[in-house]
Amino acid sequence: MPCPLRIDETIISTRFACDLSACKGACCTFPGGSGAPVSLEEIPILKEAWKAVHDMLPAEHRREGETLGLFVRDGEDMTLRCYDDRACVFVMYEGPVALCSIQKLHQEAGFSWPKPLSCHLFPIRIRRRGSAAQLRLQHFRECEPGYAAGEELDVNLVDFLEVPLKRAFGGGVFTELKERSDARNNGEPRR
Repeated sequence: MPCPLRIDETIISTRFACDLSACKGACCTFPGGSGAPVSLEEIPILKEAWKAVHDMLPAEHRREGETLGLFVRDGEDMTLRCYDDRACVFVMYEGPVALCSIQKLHQEAGFSWPKPLSCHLFPIRIRRRGSAAQLRLQHFRECEPGYAAGEELDVNLVDFLEVPLKRAFGGGVFTELKERSDARNNGEPRR
């Protein structure tokens, strides 16, 4: 069954494996002031997460979230608030590395939710127009170590993002993307 989405073909052909030691969590701290897009369905979960991770966060992030709120309307999108027009208010630091406090709590303490879907899918973005959706690969210079690691380790982007792709679209869409990616990256003709 064909994917019910428009797919940026670079997603199929790209190798990627996040290299946190090299990028230092840049995806959580991009300059520009507009944080990760969130769905309206995620807002109650993020409010619950805020309470759970509150004490893990830097004081300035807590103040920002408490004073100005966790969310910002950015055009048609709702996004996470950023501290100092850079770091997501949910960012915590381990040395020089920015980490998602929600993801850390999920992995280490069993919080029921891993992180916002747009963060989980990064560097893939979902663009919705009415009932239509498109997956596109968003390139950032700060992610170059991830592309290099994907090449070196021979990891397809689709494989690296298996869990969030299944979370977002189900196993059928993931399987089709994987088959297309494997065929493309193994030099076989694409279906």
